[in-house]
Amino acid sequence: MKILKVLVLLSAFANVFGSPSMRRCMILPIKDSVGGAIGFKVFSKVETYLKASKWCYYQSNSEIINTLGNYKNTLDQALNNPDVIKLISEKTNSGSLVKVELSSFSSGTKVSVKVLGANGKDIYFKEETDISSDEIDVIAQTVNNWLDVYEKNIPYDARVLGVLGTQFTIDIGQDFGLYSGYEVDIVRPVKKQVHPLLKEIVDWKTMPVATAKVFHASKSQAQLNLVEYKRETLIQTEDWVIVSKTNSDSAIKKERYPDIDVNDTSYAFGRLGRVALAFNLGFGSDTISGSDVRKIGGLNVGISADAEVWATRKYWVGLNIFKSFGSYSKEEGNFTTESYSINQSIFKLKAGYKYLPLGFFYGPQVDAYFGYGSYSYSLDNKRSDGVGAAKFSGILLGTRGSIPLVKDFRFYLKLDFLFSPSYEEEVSIYGEDDSSRNFNIGAGVEFKYSPNMDFYGGFDYYNSKAEFNGGTSVSFKDTMFKGGAIFAF
Repeated sequence: MKILKVLVLLSAFANVFGSPSMRRCMILPIKDSVGGAIGFKVFSKVETYLKASKWCYYQSNSEIINTLGNYKNTLDQALNNPDVIKLISEKTNSGSLVKVELSSFSSGTKVSVKVLGANGKDIYFKEETDISSDEIDVIAQTVNNWLDVYEKNIPYDARVLGVLGTQFTIDIGQDFGLYSGYEVDIVRPVKKQVHPLLKEIVDWKTMPVATAKVFHASKSQAQLNLVEYKRETLIQTEDWVIVSKTNSDSAIKKERYPDIDVNDTSYAFGRLGRVALAFNLGFGSDTISGSDVRKIGGLNVGISADAEVWATRKYWVGLNIFKSFGSYSKEEGNFTTESYSINQSIFKLKAGYKYLPLGFFYGPQVDAYFGYGSYSYSLDNKRSDGVGAAKFSGILLGTRGSIPLVKDFRFYLKLDFLFSPSYEEEVSIYGEDDSSRNFNIGAGVEFKYSPNMDFYGGFDYYNSKAEFNGGTSVSFKDTMFKGGAIFAF
């Protein structure tokens, strides 16, 4: 019991002199464009949500009344001043300060949410959207949805409050779902990664310190014994605590979040973009139409890579590369050659905008994009058969939509095309085209396997066609089935 008393005293000491935990939160006065008529009511509902949540030890904002009292006429400037935010954090012992701004327009409301750190400068989370409603409940629920996402972004479950030899105390307990016998990992933050455009903290670099086991847990704190050091450094106050996955993780989380599917950890990665790699297998053909129809076709195998980097949550740039190989033989008409080797290359450089119908990043998404694309069909050049290598290229326009189906599964559908593409031949066979067209349709399903990795499968249908004076046309068609993995970073 003496040890427990000492640890509790150390905990109190750490709370006074250490930086506040991100799990201690408060909401700042809400700014709106209608003199506070909407902001006050939204504030009340969001405050009620925070008080009821188990991830946030809510700090009443009564302590900031005196602080902000000196800024009655310049409240907007004060809430944008990092020094004022830092002072508020010190007064309330809050590590997550929620800042909400509302702006009404003719058909709805712009909602902006930021979560600021204790120093007033760090941005832990930032989202904004336009919603077609001015109802208080809808606006407040939008804010609450984003705060649910923010909670999942917090990089630790608890922090070390006090250390005495090989025993220490942390700032969560039974209310969190932590019980005697549970193991935890102790890590130390060494660097924070800031998005170059958003100026938002998107990742934390940590180093492992130790593992430990709970030997006593109260409602809001727990005491632990050291099990093993991971490197030559001692446990320190403010080290991060992560509940080990060797525990009954689902039981912990279920008690902590009875109304939220917290086992979906897709929030933990994917701050900057993702890369998809896939194996492709399918069938292709080259059809020559004129006074008669001649066609060659066969099996294609290939690989594809699709990278996407998010400049913001809504704006992104992407690169798609596809390469396939195959051998075509006669399917219709007369040819002097028995078989033709073919390799197909696709290149797409894209920039796009992501629309979130529900204002929620992990809900339905609709992307519109443009860029440059090229389709190269490298066939053996046989002028006598009218077969040869060709290339279609031009401005790329497209759209892609995705929607969650059931837990861990998401369906996607895409369509893009080259706008008035140019047509080129490696060896002149038909000459300059009269008109050309190209499009690509794709669909599939993504399955979340782990926080930073999805598996996906689907198909792509490619169609490129050039028409010439005299009624002759050349058409390349490919249907490819693919399967692969998506890695978020």
